[in-house]
Amino acid sequence: MNHVQAMREATDELAATLEALSKSDAGPTLSAWRRFTAAAHADGALTRKHKELIAVATSIVKGCESCISYHVKAAIAHGASSAEIVEAAFVAVIMDGGPALAHMGLVLDAIEAHKGDSH
Repeated sequence: MNHVQAMREATDELAATLEALSKSDAGPTLSAWRRFTAAAHADGALTRKHKELIAVATSIVKGCESCISYHVKAAIAHGASSAEIVEAAFVAVIMDGGPALAHMGLVLDAIEAHKGDSH
């Protein structure tokens, strides 16, 4: 499997995990988390696009491959260009150095995996 396909699968696996959790005893907790994230993602002083770009950078610093894929996909869905995503990713490199730079390939793969997504 190539890295682009791995990024698509990472996002699909995360969605499946969240779906399973929503149907489990953890469902109410997940529902509360989803309400919080919906409120935090709402447009305010920052647009949803800008919040997703911040999330891309944070995902890189945290080293979370599924998060990188998810937030790149969301950033694209909210109008971010590939150039904006890469620039946000380099902010993570400023803050985290070499370990963040090592994740840049994942960012590029996630862009490739999700660039045709519009939802």
